Amino acid sequence: MNNFSMIQDIFLQRLDKANSKMHEMLKNQVSFIDELCNLQKHIRSLKGKRRKKIVKLRASLSDGGKFEKLLAFEELEHPLDPNIKITGLIPETAHIFKSAMQPFGLDLRSSNQLSNNRNGILFKFGDDTRQDQLIIQMINLMDRLLKKENMDLALTPYKVLAISNEIGIIEKVPNVRVVADILKDHGTIQKYLKKKNKSTNDLWGIKKSVMDNYVKSCAGYCVITYILGIGDRHLDNLLMTERGNLFHIDFGYILGADPKPLPPPFKLCKEMVEGMGGRKSQVYEKFKKLCCEAFNILRKSANLIINLFALMLDADLGGVKNDRETCLLKIQEKYRLDLSDEEAMEFFQELINESVTALFPQIVETIHKLVKKIKD
Repeated sequence: MNNFSMIQDIFLQRLDKANSKMHEMLKNQVSFIDELCNLQKHIRSLKGKRRKKIVKLRASLSDGGKFEKLLAFEELEHPLDPNIKITGLIPETAHIFKSAMQPFGLDLRSSNQLSNNRNGILFKFGDDTRQDQLIIQMINLMDRLLKKENMDLALTPYKVLAISNEIGIIEKVPNVRVVADILKDHGTIQKYLKKKNKSTNDLWGIKKSVMDNYVKSCAGYCVITYILGIGDRHLDNLLMTERGNLFHIDFGYILGADPKPLPPPFKLCKEMVEGMGGRKSQVYEKFKKLCCEAFNILRKSANLIINLFALMLDADLGGVKNDRETCLLKIQEKYRLDLSDEEAMEFFQELINESVTALFPQIVETIHKLVKKIKD
């Protein structure tokens, strides 16, 4: 039994005497999580590729399935939002995502919302989501710092809850698609945005507000992922909403760590730039200006971010296992506090050019596509 399980058991025992209703609710939540873990173990034990496993997952959750008890159960508080009451899973939309640990995508029925309103989660078992939670908290903080300076970059800081060092629940943002799939099905980002948000009066036939969302969110995540040193960036861990908000997921590599050789400063591939009309467009110029402005705003709060990271260095997270000084220096170096604001803008312009023109990441992206196709 690990320390968390021991503390949890002691807490539930004492709570049973003080507040039986709360004890019962927490006990049911623990049982719900345990059953999800058993479900994931069962699906992983089955043979076959991902698509076949998705069919078996849905069958397991349906009437007569091995895990039909998850189809409907006594009302529980949603793990990510206690204001939402959940009463079961929706088997028809259960999904397995393209990832080594095969996380589940699950839609939950709610008793205090419209019946057709789904509350989706990603359930991860065997994966440490504590680092994801840390990075999302940093993105939330940086979003607030930017907004404090009247700069809203249309970020999407979804919710993450690390239940233990191997169990985690992540909010499934509604109406999103993986950028790799968008390019596969529509050819370009612009074609996708035009299909979802057609306009006869705006540039490229896309609603201006939607293109603004795309440009702003690209800029925001380029700056933030650069500062935090987010690695292993590819088109399968970039997502986009129908309203043009691009955002990143999966933060297994931080502070400059990357499993791929010669990574660029941040993910800014030609497909993303083409979505802005290309490198000669005014929209792309606006993107570069937003990047530089956001970088300078966040440089003002460098000490805050560095000190918060310092508090996490003893948490035994995968990305912060180096010695304390090395971790903090990696973040501090990103801010380039030795530069004036004007010099910092020139510096970030160079990073943008380096990221866009990097050839090796394009080769790696092609290899990634081939590997994904084989696994599917």
